[in-house]
Amino acid sequence: MQILIVRLSSIGDIIQTYRAFYQIRFCYPEAKIAWAVENCFKGTVEALRGLDEVIALPFKEVKKGIYRPIWDGLKKLRKRSFDIVFDFQGNLKSSIVLASVSAKIKVGFDRNGVAEWPNLFFTNQKVSVPNTLPTYEKNLCIVDRVTQGKRAAFLPVRFYLTKEERESVEVFLDTIPKNLLMFCPFSAWDQKTLSIQDWIKWLELVRNDWAFHIVLPYFSAKEEKEADEICKAFRHVHSWKIPSMAAWQHLMRSVKMVVAVDSASLHLAGVTDIPTFSLFGPTLETVYRPSGEKHKSFQGSCPLGVIFERKCKRLRTCVAPCLKEIDIKALHRSFTNHILDVLGKREGEFPPFFRDKNIEPILI
Repeated sequence: MQILIVRLSSIGDIIQTYRAFYQIRFCYPEAKIAWAVENCFKGTVEALRGLDEVIALPFKEVKKGIYRPIWDGLKKLRKRSFDIVFDFQGNLKSSIVLASVSAKIKVGFDRNGVAEWPNLFFTNQKVSVPNTLPTYEKNLCIVDRVTQGKRAAFLPVRFYLTKEERESVEVFLDTIPKNLLMFCPFSAWDQKTLSIQDWIKWLELVRNDWAFHIVLPYFSAKEEKEADEICKAFRHVHSWKIPSMAAWQHLMRSVKMVVAVDSASLHLAGVTDIPTFSLFGPTLETVYRPSGEKHKSFQGSCPLGVIFERKCKRLRTCVAPCLKEIDIKALHRSFTNHILDVLGKREGEFPPFFRDKNIEPILI
């Protein structure tokens, strides 16, 4: 059996499709499974265990006026035939992929679930799911429509890790203390995160109460600049450039907790089974936060009073401050309660340097 998964972008959404992928693998253990993804995001799937093929498509080149690479990629796809195609994207780009391949079953979301309605012309099975479901659960509903089988127990995702990736992480860990938290303050959407000044204020409170060292992973040059600004304010905060998803996950498994906004870092920690504390503004915590007691979040309120059931429809255009006006002390109290609860329940994990208010703070 030949199966194609279509989830082209972005990193966070691809990560939230992992559970659906493993459910497909569970139901079709002998199948050959391929995953169609945008070329710039192929690193999010190429190290997945159990995936047979990555079909990387250069859609981003079209925005630069370069059409030949995507045309060549789609031309190769037209020669392919699959038994089942699962479309977890539901937009015009995934429609192009659906139109380029032949398959007995092409399953996707119905009118209420697709991101762009023309996608409906290219699926022959359409699934209706409540819009309030978490994203990973919506994807599983797509799989259930075809398999009609029982759900597989979801185990933590473990990427294939090369020797070079492992060594690069170990070299970094050798340079810093091992009592670590990972803070991931960066997002493609400014409304989803605090200002750099507020991150510094919060990290100051964390430093006064705990003896954790902090790792700040970053991707881009812009993120590197902001990470450096935060690091300059502290001696216990260390920036780290992310070389690959597998290396990032390997480092993540060495920390006590991941603190993040609604971004790829949060979802990666969720599927890796690392405790998280997350911040939400223009998206709902109940929809996008990883499930389970080890995952807690802080939901900011919309300064314009907008109510939404998944994410704010004004996200792409609104200039409201969202998380920029939250009470940092209230945020820190919520974080402290969670870290005490989670780490206090794990034998041997309770932070040894928690400082009582009667003890003089130690500068780190």
